[in-house]
Amino acid sequence: MTAPTTENPVARDTRPGKRGDQQAWLWVDASTPVAVVDRACQSGYERFMATVDGLDVLASYQLPQRALISPVIEQAEDAAAILEHPVIEGRLDCLVGTSPEALPSSGYDGPVGLLEHVDDHDSLMRVVEHLGRVDLVAIVFKDPTNIPLELVLAEAQHTSTRVAKIVQSGTDGEVSFMTMESGADIIVLRSTDIVEVTRLADIASESTRQQLALRPATVTAVTHVPMGTRVCVDTTSALGVDEGMLIGSTSTGGLMTCSETHFLPYMNLRPFRVNAGALHLYVWGPNDRAVYLSDLRAGSEVLAVNAEGRARPVTVGRVKIERRPLLLIEAEIDGREVNTFIQDDWHVRMMGADGEIRPSAEIKLGDRLLGYLDRPGRHVGIRIDETIDER
Repeated sequence: MTAPTTENPVARDTRPGKRGDQQAWLWVDASTPVAVVDRACQSGYERFMATVDGLDVLASYQLPQRALISPVIEQAEDAAAILEHPVIEGRLDCLVGTSPEALPSSGYDGPVGLLEHVDDHDSLMRVVEHLGRVDLVAIVFKDPTNIPLELVLAEAQHTSTRVAKIVQSGTDGEVSFMTMESGADIIVLRSTDIVEVTRLADIASESTRQQLALRPATVTAVTHVPMGTRVCVDTTSALGVDEGMLIGSTSTGGLMTCSETHFLPYMNLRPFRVNAGALHLYVWGPNDRAVYLSDLRAGSEVLAVNAEGRARPVTVGRVKIERRPLLLIEAEIDGREVNTFIQDDWHVRMMGADGEIRPSAEIKLGDRLLGYLDRPGRHVGIRIDETIDER
């Protein structure tokens, strides 16, 4: 989008849909110690909002390759110098003006944002007027109440403008992530307290979790099948003892297979692994995707799900594929059939309906496992509306 002007306002963008995942950013200015930038990078921050002096602070630190910067500009004539700053090269996320007049009217056609201060009704309405006209609004609220943020989020939900709130503490950021259920898209932490930097990183990580409706699945058949190709999904994360992955033969749904975090008499635990099952199976992933196990590669993302249905994205570090004896486990959830093919071995566990661990070799007719129902119909893992019969 281009910078809004009073002379030639840009038509409001009314495209529906989610604006993006919630993110934690760090505000950087001349007072920001390099140690705080370092802690932010080590805690997973990937974006920085920086004043002109803050760019020099960032330049004094070896930023990770993934880091992006949104420089704050006070005068349009300063844009060229800011955009040519060495630390900006290859890292520009959004050019943020302190007013519409501060944004360049020519010579730059990338993403733009506005830094807004809300201290009364009129200033709140100015923010609302800019929604859909810029890519980002970053707001400093005078009062501690979140009611003005609620109003902005309500107006922003049908635009593509990202809403950022600038806060002084992780606690304020946590509340703002939850405001109006969906919360602010971005929390910009303006603090030199390393404890607050770490706290907001933890809060942002938790905010990426989604809630899935897991249900009891009654086993209707257990069948030994010939040798098949079995996939272990090794992630780059430490999985919890109550976590696993949702695995199923059809897009209708699946059953929860546990992480290798439970006692093994003859080998060490593999807390990063889920022994998922046969090559053809779906595994549920972020962004409403269901992916074939055969499609997973290093760098793919899947969902780690706990027994309460709380799901978080984890990255695949390795996929281990071998020939193993399998079990076909069929189950029923609310009258609908789901199934999975799992390795036939005591050390491979599934999650029971009450959160108990069930070795695959001991599962029998009538047992209750933990399952998940989805709406059937997918093409290359993406949900589609179609008439489909999967058996």
